Amino acid sequence: MGKKPMDWGLHMVEVRKVDAQGRISLPARWRSKRIHDSGEVIVIEKGDVLLVKPKVKPDLTRHFDSVEIDADSEDFADYSTLKKAVLGRRSK
Repeated sequence: MGKKPMDWGLHMVEVRKVDAQGRISLPARWRSKRIHDSGEVIVIEKGDVLLVKPKVKPDLTRHFDSVEIDADSEDFADYSTLKKAVLGRRSK
């Protein structure tokens, strides 16, 4: 540690040691900038590359009111009727 980070254009790269238990330490400036409330990361194996991404809660509110369906308010009382309305198979 204490090695100078390498600047690869848009990417900051640092060489880190992996300890005997498979742990790596992330630089403090990366943690404070990227790792927020959860304190967790997701590690993705993609070919011969390991990606470390911050675990974030998805903002489900962005999907509110994003879908419109042709359904009557009564359709919401019964799942089967609602499903038919959503899939456009309503029989009247």
